[in-house]
Amino acid sequence: MWRTLKDYCYAFTAKCIGQCIARLPRKLALFIGVYLATAVFLLSHREKDKAYRHLAQSLGMGQPIAGRLVRRSFQNIGKNLMEFMQLPRMSPETLHRLVTLEGREHIDKALAQGRGAIILTAHFGNWELLGASILAHGYTIRGITRELRSKRLDAIVSSYREKVGWQGIDRDRAVREVLRCLNRNELIAILADVDTRTRGIFVDFFGKPAYTPYSPVAFALKTGAAILPTFIVRQPDNSHRAIIEAPLILQQSGDKEADLLVNTQQFTKVIESYIRRYPEQWIWMHERWKTQPE
Repeated sequence: MWRTLKDYCYAFTAKCIGQCIARLPRKLALFIGVYLATAVFLLSHREKDKAYRHLAQSLGMGQPIAGRLVRRSFQNIGKNLMEFMQLPRMSPETLHRLVTLEGREHIDKALAQGRGAIILTAHFGNWELLGASILAHGYTIRGITRELRSKRLDAIVSSYREKVGWQGIDRDRAVREVLRCLNRNELIAILADVDTRTRGIFVDFFGKPAYTPYSPVAFALKTGAAILPTFIVRQPDNSHRAIIEAPLILQQSGDKEADLLVNTQQFTKVIESYIRRYPEQWIWMHERWKTQPE
C-alpha cells in the first residue's frame, strides 16, 4: 500500500514538473537544469566522490581539473533532463535546428544492404535526443531500454519518447524483437557502456576490466547488420552535433567466443575515445567497474 502510494506521488510530481518545464523557454529550462544539477553535485557527496574517483583513476587527473569535470558532468545530466522534458513539444523542424546530423550516408549505405543496422552508442551527451533526431530525418529506429522500477514513472518516460515516435524494446525480451526489426531493415539503438545484468564479456575500458554487453556484436554476426558507432556531442552553445561513423569492420574467424571478445573490445575502444575527448559528457557516477572477474 505504502509503496504504491509513494510510486503514485513520484509519478504525479514528475508529470507536473515535466508539464511546467515543457512550457518554459529553452534557455530558462537549461538554466534551471544547471542550477539543480549543481545543487545535487554539492549535496550528494557519495555520488560526487564516486564520479571523482572514477574520473581520476581513468584519466589520471587530480584536483582541481577532475573536480571541475565532474561538476560539468552533473550539469550536463541536468541539461539532458530539461531537454527530455521538453521533448514532447519538439517538432522535427525544431530537432533539425537543435541537432546537426553528420554521416547519414553511412545509415543509407547500411540500409541499402537490406539487413538493418545497429546504432551503437553510449550514455553520452544527450543520448535521448540522438534517437529523436534520427527519427526526425525519416528513419525507423527503436532502442533497447530498461524498465524503471516505478511503473507509473516508466509510463511517463515512455510517453515522452513516443511523442516523437521513439519506441523502446525491453531488454529482458529484446532478442526476438531486435531480430524482427533488423529483418524489416530498421535501425536498432543499443547503449553498450554500462555494467548490466545482460549477457556480457570482460574487455578493457580505461585500463581496467569492465563487464560489457556483447549483444551488438552477437546481433551483427547473426544477421549481417552493420554496427554504426554513433555519438551526440553537446556544443558550447547547447546545440548538438550527432556523428554517425563508418561501420565497424568485424572479425569473423568462426570462433564465436573469440569474435565476441575482439569485436566487443573494438567498439568499447570507440566509446572510450569519445569519453576521452569529451569527459564532461559521460556518466562518471555510474559503477562501470562494479562487476569484476572472479
